[in-house]
Amino acid sequence: MKYHPKLLRIFFLTLVGNIIQKKDGPCSGTKGFRAPEVCFRSLHQGPKIDVWSAGVTLLYLIMGRTPFTGDPEQNIKDIAQLRGSEELWEVAKLHNRESSFPEELYESRYLKGMELRKWCELNTKRREFLDAIPRLLLDLVDRCLTVNPRLRISAEDALRHDFFHPVHETLRNQRLLKEQQTEWQPTVVADAVRQTLN
Repeated sequence: MKYHPKLLRIFFLTLVGNIIQKKDGPCSGTKGFRAPEVCFRSLHQGPKIDVWSAGVTLLYLIMGRTPFTGDPEQNIKDIAQLRGSEELWEVAKLHNRESSFPEELYESRYLKGMELRKWCELNTKRREFLDAIPRLLLDLVDRCLTVNPRLRISAEDALRHDFFHPVHETLRNQRLLKEQQTEWQPTVVADAVRQTLN
């Protein structure tokens, strides 16, 4: 099959043009669970977007309602109420997405963020449930919901968080018990053989 040089040139220029013009990253995922860099449609979305979503999921379970709602711009505004617009502005700059930053967030009421527990108290449907939530769980959620993905906790570090210490301790004890049982088994078998022979 013979290709016409002009058609190949048009195809190539169209392909290159589409790649060069691609300035928006994907904004996929469940509304309200998207990381700030996803809401800003950054081209640089890494595995820490899933850590953000895990933090939102835990926050949802703690509060009894979706903490962030609506379209990406509304998500950014909701996140600003918790984290403050200054942190979000830094993320927008980091990802070269200043044009996606909602103008409303320049207002002084959005500048300062607030402590996660206080924000939960203002937004929860279940105050008595919130009072029973361990401090370490809120600390883990707080680290998962760090706006800047470079500073956000990794999945590996999240699993090593102090909140999971009892789980790690249980697993360690189970391993030790299994090792001890493995060490004892030859002795038990040898004793049984000796008793049979006697």
